Amino acid sequence: MFSKSNCFFTLTGTCCFMLILIWKVPVYGPTSTAYNRPKFRNKSISVSSTEKTVTEALKSRNQTVTEALISKNQTHKPETQNNYEGMIDVKNTVYRLKNPDIPVKVGDFFSLIIQTRDRFGRNCTRGGDFFYTTINSKTKTKSNNAAGKITDFKNGTYEVLFFAGWPGVIGISIILVHPSEAVDFIEEIIWPMEKRIRWKGFFQRKRAEVTDCSFSKTTLLNKCNYSHPLALGETAFYCDKPNVSSCDSLSWLKSDGSHVTGLFSKIYSSYQLPFMNVAYARLLGGIQLLKISQEGNSTFMRNLTLPECKKDLSRPLNDGFWTNNVWTSLQCQTKQWTKQEIIKCMKGRHMVLMGDSTTRQWVEYLLPMLNIDKSKHTSRPNTKHIRHHSDILTLDYYFHPYAIGRRIQVYRDGTWEYEVLDNLNSSTCNYVIVVSPWAHYTQWKKESLFVRLHLLRETLIRFMKRCPNSQVLMKTPHPRRHKDKISLMYSSDRLLYDIYEQYYSMFWGLGIHMIDIWDMNQSYPKGNVIHMPGPVIYQELFLMFSHICKV
Repeated sequence: MFSKSNCFFTLTGTCCFMLILIWKVPVYGPTSTAYNRPKFRNKSISVSSTEKTVTEALKSRNQTVTEALISKNQTHKPETQNNYEGMIDVKNTVYRLKNPDIPVKVGDFFSLIIQTRDRFGRNCTRGGDFFYTTINSKTKTKSNNAAGKITDFKNGTYEVLFFAGWPGVIGISIILVHPSEAVDFIEEIIWPMEKRIRWKGFFQRKRAEVTDCSFSKTTLLNKCNYSHPLALGETAFYCDKPNVSSCDSLSWLKSDGSHVTGLFSKIYSSYQLPFMNVAYARLLGGIQLLKISQEGNSTFMRNLTLPECKKDLSRPLNDGFWTNNVWTSLQCQTKQWTKQEIIKCMKGRHMVLMGDSTTRQWVEYLLPMLNIDKSKHTSRPNTKHIRHHSDILTLDYYFHPYAIGRRIQVYRDGTWEYEVLDNLNSSTCNYVIVVSPWAHYTQWKKESLFVRLHLLRETLIRFMKRCPNSQVLMKTPHPRRHKDKISLMYSSDRLLYDIYEQYYSMFWGLGIHMIDIWDMNQSYPKGNVIHMPGPVIYQELFLMFSHICKV
């Protein structure tokens, strides 16, 4: 139960009262006809043992399989009728307002209760289904959108908490991204697999040679070994030795998409897994429209009390909402920053950003915002480093090593965080550090990723002890809607959400500013892609500056 001191914000004192009502929820019990679904229990798997493990897992579930799966390159279409005993069926699943007799006014929280049911109409009795929940305005004059927060009661029922940030008629959208069976398969079968990703290594000395490369925690003999103990621990990067060239002549890398395609096509063609056919399916068994009244809360935004954007900020009950292309944060006090305000805030400070191409987007939008993108002080020392050092801004951006993508990359142009942070030597230590490794890591083995994040944690702790007055920020992952069957399971949004949760598990409490952009991105009305459009990037930047500058 929340006490008044636990409230993240208040609306003239009324929201604290509402928080108590919302979070003191009953556990909705199963009916006598409910079917209790078992879970996968495998915690480790290698590519060589995939078929055996999948077979045993499926037999243990006593499932009836479908006759066919979607073709290799077909875009996923939601399929609601399935032959999997006890699996959620979107046609039979229902949801309702928790308090249908209480009118919803601007500034209120309101909840939906989801009761999952299988294809026979029986209540499901375990949780684990993965949903996206959003609301959006239905008026033509203004576009408003927000995401809901989900509580899984682990018994087939869920509560979705929304914040009514604007008046008028709203649409309600509940999307089943993955049924729990698919979540189990992704997290317990696919994620722990060895050699989930492979690269082609290009060696250039006397003549060009190409060999296969991958990560392994097991020491491999007669291989080229490239270790990074401060970044990866006992995991090392191995390449088959070239016939003529030496190991130190590795010049380029390119991730091998055919390896992934071959591995998963074999699994898909060998085993009938009907839960893979159910993805991004909308629930229709409940209220689709709801009217939010302006009455009684016409001044709620002026009465809204939010905490300062600070380190180790607790997660609120709702992150905020979109009004056209402007994000109203309910996490903390934010604003729309001007060029002059940003320049003043960053005067005398050195911003260092480390991450993937989604972090690079921050740089690619920030420099033009300050009119310095074409400055002689802006340069690219290599393909993975952007630099701008001037009186207006001091900034360095570094891409991490071992990127995954279609392009060939220069080996080791990328830089580990410890290589940067352990060598920052300014006596003033007036740094702003941003780290955000996530988009490429859904394709890593789970154990290797967790070691990578743990060692990043140690790197940040070392840096903060040396430079206690510097500000350290972490930008969270955001969802990206997958369209083909391989990426849907292989680099699933569920894995992105698991990484998001690991950010809070590993880094919250260290004195780090968490730039939480998950709901901001999920609720943006034009869809989720890896590289979100400009309006989203600007709002992410404004959230970041609200953490490091005085609002």
